[in-house]
Amino acid sequence: MDFIIGGCHQGKLEYVKTQYHLTETDIMSAAGLTTTNITTKPCLTDFHLYIRHLMQTNQNIEKTIADLLQKNDIRVIISDEIGYGIVPADAFERAYRETVGRQCCILAQHAEKVVRVICGIGIVIKQSTNNTPA
Repeated sequence: MDFIIGGCHQGKLEYVKTQYHLTETDIMSAAGLTTTNITTKPCLTDFHLYIRHLMQTNQNIEKTIADLLQKNDIRVIISDEIGYGIVPADAFERAYRETVGRQCCILAQHAEKVVRVICGIGIVIKQSTNNTPA
């Protein structure tokens, strides 16, 4: 699995479509995912919104993400970086940022490749020859 990360509206999805030769039908937004409709498509985008859903529905996030990675043939996961900027005053929003950051660290550990996209340009920050955690 490859993990693509970057700020909101930085061209991550277009980068993935080009680099992985994917079409819209190959991509599922995690914004609509629940634990019962986990995707079988090769690309999952909006991973950060899936974390929000899991938190709002009091799901076991670590187990759910582990299941997502083990039970699916996802080649690429895309997430917004949400940890920059002013720290939110709202406790849930602070916890959400923390949880997304921690889950992105786990994805990066398990990913074969991690790419940060800025202004549509992908910068490889991790490249391994196997799927074992670094």
